[in-house]
Amino acid sequence: MNRRVNYIILAIFTLLLIAGLVYFVYWLGKFNASKKPKVYYQAVFHESVSGLNIASPVKYMGVNIGSVKKITINPNEPNSVIVKFAVDKSIPLRKDSYAVLELEGITGLKYIEIEGGSKNSPILVSSKRHPATIKTIPSFNAKLFEALSSTTDKLNKLLDNLNTILDPKKASHLQNMLIHLEKISAYLDKNKYMLKKTIKNFNALQDNLNQTVTALREDIRNLTAHTIQTEKAFTQNFSQLNSTLSTFSKNANELIVELNKKTKEGQFDFKDALLESFRPIDSTSSEIQKATIKLENLLNELQNSPSDILFKKANPPKGPGE
Repeated sequence: MNRRVNYIILAIFTLLLIAGLVYFVYWLGKFNASKKPKVYYQAVFHESVSGLNIASPVKYMGVNIGSVKKITINPNEPNSVIVKFAVDKSIPLRKDSYAVLELEGITGLKYIEIEGGSKNSPILVSSKRHPATIKTIPSFNAKLFEALSSTTDKLNKLLDNLNTILDPKKASHLQNMLIHLEKISAYLDKNKYMLKKTIKNFNALQDNLNQTVTALREDIRNLTAHTIQTEKAFTQNFSQLNSTLSTFSKNANELIVELNKKTKEGQFDFKDALLESFRPIDSTSSEIQKATIKLENLLNELQNSPSDILFKKANPPKGPGE
């Protein structure tokens, strides 16, 4: 009878232990009826994810919003790792959000921190089968390691250069170079007065050259101006001659008309008519003679005195009657 009671107590204790274990697993896995819906995302990290494990937390501004579900090597890029994680559906991630690995205390464990995400940015559309990819940035440790690596490389290059310079063969070349530089410096110091004089003469030569160029430009400008004036004078005299010839032609025509008129009327007095008609012709002939003299003087000046045209030292001779 006692043995039977002991079996009953043992069975009850075993059942209670199993029920406690089931409840503990249920509580640990949070398999409760009020489980919140999740949205799945993935992030591609180009650095070591050592310390990040399955079920590691995903945080946003320090608040747990999800957990890591899967960690795999990227088959398309062996130097990167794909981390899939689930986030509460009530906290949607946006296109300008990004993920970064952070250390959790001093334990060496890591978690994913979600940062960024503006109000006006569109929400990432994602599903469990086709999770959306969120951007990533290097962690502080990755940046520090990259900076240390770069500094180490530069130090190695500096040491290599120093070793090259300190090589016995190249050190002798360097010493010879320094000796030659010292000789050149001593020579320059010895002849510094001659160099100063040479530089002074060169500056004076440059000033003289500038003055010569300036004077030449002025002479060219004067020659151009005088040539323009000469051309204007020639054009004016030619116009005057043309006007005089036109007047002569007009007076001759009037004379012919007057002679025809008087001949028809029978009142032709040849002597008086000629005297009266040739008076304007005499005046016209005098003007033609003056214009011709001016043109001859101008041509003589252009042919015989080009220096007078360039430097304006001689005045043109006056013609008769001027």
